[in-house]
Amino acid sequence: MKALVLGGGKMGRAIAYDLVKSGAEVQIGDVSIEHIRSSHLLEGVEFMRVDATNAHDVEQAMKKKDVVVSALPYDFNYKMAKMAIKCNTNFCDLGGNMAIVKNELSLHEAAKKAGVTIVPDCGLAPGMTNVIASYLIKKADAREMHIRVGGLPQNPEPPLNYALVFSVHGLVNEYIEKAKIIKDGKVAEVESLTGLEDISFPEFEGLEAFYTSGGTSTLPETFYGTLDELDYKTIRYKGHCEKIKFLRDMGFFDSGYRQFTEEVIEKALNKKVDDVVLARWVASGERSIVADMVDYCSRDISAMMRTTGFPTSIIAQMIVDGSIEKRGALPPEKCVPPEKFIKELGRRNIIIKEREI
Repeated sequence: MKALVLGGGKMGRAIAYDLVKSGAEVQIGDVSIEHIRSSHLLEGVEFMRVDATNAHDVEQAMKKKDVVVSALPYDFNYKMAKMAIKCNTNFCDLGGNMAIVKNELSLHEAAKKAGVTIVPDCGLAPGMTNVIASYLIKKADAREMHIRVGGLPQNPEPPLNYALVFSVHGLVNEYIEKAKIIKDGKVAEVESLTGLEDISFPEFEGLEAFYTSGGTSTLPETFYGTLDELDYKTIRYKGHCEKIKFLRDMGFFDSGYRQFTEEVIEKALNKKVDDVVLARWVASGERSIVADMVDYCSRDISAMMRTTGFPTSIIAQMIVDGSIEKRGALPPEKCVPPEKFIKELGRRNIIIKEREI
């Protein structure tokens, strides 16, 4: 299996690491390769300079690959998906923006005609959350699905009790754009930073959860007519939501100030910490099932890198080995076989624990 990973940031490195560990031949392409050459995670990876804004660069890099994985900022993903179809190669990405994912899914017929598979939204949320939600909805014959996810420092520090574990641009988007849900059987939008509730895990008390954008992605459309209720909320330590709402209400996320605000947040919160990723799915119907995941960082890889990069690598491999049989452009909940996906997560010590309530 020959794979190309576009983007050498944290998530790109985690994806490449898992692909190599799984026996793939991996190239990682970035506009600047000097900063990733020294990463001990990338032993066995070939480096190539690729400017994602240069169509010729991208096309040459994609040729003769079995699969291309985009770990670029989400703005690039629609163009990368079109280029993959042109190069007759399979493609998946981390998603992160509903409008761009919708554009990617509009390539369904073109991808089918080319005999390739395009799967956006393959990371943690959306991604893993979609596949597990779909699995539990079927298993419980559910009418409701509630998803809660958060990447947190194990030892929070004020003022925000948070550390930056992925793109600051994506983080701010989650806080300011509207969240899509199903309410009373209808697809609806709600304001992010609302719907505040308390939540706890055995290992972590004193948490809160609130609506944020993007987590449900394609799930409302996929399960419209099946579910009465579907929502997604982000988990943080208590008090975080109130502080972010203050920044928003003071205008710090408005277009004229957003870049400056993001730079300040990145400088303040972009520090190496021991992190943990918490996830909970609650499916209610004929049966009521709760599934929890608590994943800690390892010595070399953060929990967010593990739970975002490894699922993406698994899906890329499933496309190539035929576990995902469908061709075209499809969201993960419609094409990823959940039992095998969960088994592969377990092989990487990402454990989903189910219980009936």
